[in-house]
Amino acid sequence: MAHPKETRLSLRAAFLGGLPLDQAAQKVGVPVQTARRWKSEAAAEGDDWDKFQAASLLVSGGGFEQAMGRAAAAMVLRCEALLERLQHDTEIDPLDASKAIASLSDSLSKAHGAAKRFMPETDRLAVENEAVKAFADLIIKRDPTAAEAVLSALEAFAMGER
Repeated sequence: MAHPKETRLSLRAAFLGGLPLDQAAQKVGVPVQTARRWKSEAAAEGDDWDKFQAASLLVSGGGFEQAMGRAAAAMVLRCEALLERLQHDTEIDPLDASKAIASLSDSLSKAHGAAKRFMPETDRLAVENEAVKAFADLIIKRDPTAAEAVLSALEAFAMGER
């Protein structure tokens, strides 16, 4: 079935806007295989949708850290979509399902490593946050009557009081 050029452009725009290819295909009403073929053909002609998507997400606002945040959010959405599909689609081959899970797990691991390398400040803040929470939990565990004072002090600290 031939699709109008506008459909291909709509697919590209949806993908560059941050949607995974399968969701972009669904949005514009084409089979995923068609979307993959169009993306592959474009790449062969020098139009690398993946590179443009990364660049457009970076430029669309907030710089690199926000782009990484959007990429992480997209990864989480992909995980949820895969798990939802595996839970409800009884016709999925178990071997295909395990390959999909393994691939997704690998992608998550690589994304986590990249985030740690490219966003050391965010990683540092996450570690500090965990340390503060653990310390507050210890104080409250050792002296439950101190809970209100600890929470009040943490709130003041979070608001910038020094």
